Amino acid sequence: MKRTTKINVTLVLALLTTALLATSASAQTTTVNVSYTWTAPTSGSAVDHYVVEVKVDSGNFTQVGTTATNSYTLTAAVGHAHQLRVAGVDAQDRQGPFSVPSDTYTPDAGAPSAPGKPVRF
Repeated sequence: MKRTTKINVTLVLALLTTALLATSASAQTTTVNVSYTWTAPTSGSAVDHYVVEVKVDSGNFTQVGTTATNSYTLTAAVGHAHQLRVAGVDAQDRQGPFSVPSDTYTPDAGAPSAPGKPVRF
């Protein structure tokens, strides 16, 4: 009976270790938050909000959001080049021209963190 219990405990530990390792591998960073800021336009009507567009790799700019402030936090995919541009929109819903695009930024997840503590099974 003890032998059966020991085998079951060993099996449970082995399955738990495998599950933890699989979870750690799948929890790798695939996106990072990147904060951007810009100055408000110096002429024309007051800005009510900004339209925010992003270009990923060699794709086209596409709208990813709006913001009432002059900053935006983009959720950027690791390993892909990103550029951001913004345009002011006034209270009458008139949109001005887009800004010059940001410098290209390609986020890197960095080196892996420490693995979990080895467990004897």
